[in-house]
Amino acid sequence: MIDLDSLSEAERHVYETAVDALQEGITAPDFSHKFFGPQGMLAQLCQTKDDRNALAAGELYQWLQDQLAELRRRESEEFRREVEALSGRLTVVVPKSLHGSLRREASDEGVSLSELIRLKLAIPFSMSAGMATRKAV
Repeated sequence: MIDLDSLSEAERHVYETAVDALQEGITAPDFSHKFFGPQGMLAQLCQTKDDRNALAAGELYQWLQDQLAELRRRESEEFRREVEALSGRLTVVVPKSLHGSLRREASDEGVSLSELIRLKLAIPFSMSAGMATRKAV
């Protein structure tokens, strides 16, 4: 636990903001951005290199790092549990013409239909949508 009396008013504000964010269920990426990002609350506390070094050596910085590590651990564990609960099987109904096109493409590429679909699904939609737009032009 942090000794609040040892914190400056600005540091106490950062601490209280972090406690509120944690109670509201902030995610690890949002927490990292809010406190450690280039425009984050810690960057606003530090005007000089000496300020940054003092902050990094202080109790508040370590506490924030510990909170971030705990958020990441929890989110990682939650994701692991979600993935373990999945069967790995997915049924998608597509038109027969698309099924045939995918089967031919898989054959032409020398891979199974399942492998071709896994490869296609691994591409982020924004990238695949961009490819389709470029091809259509």
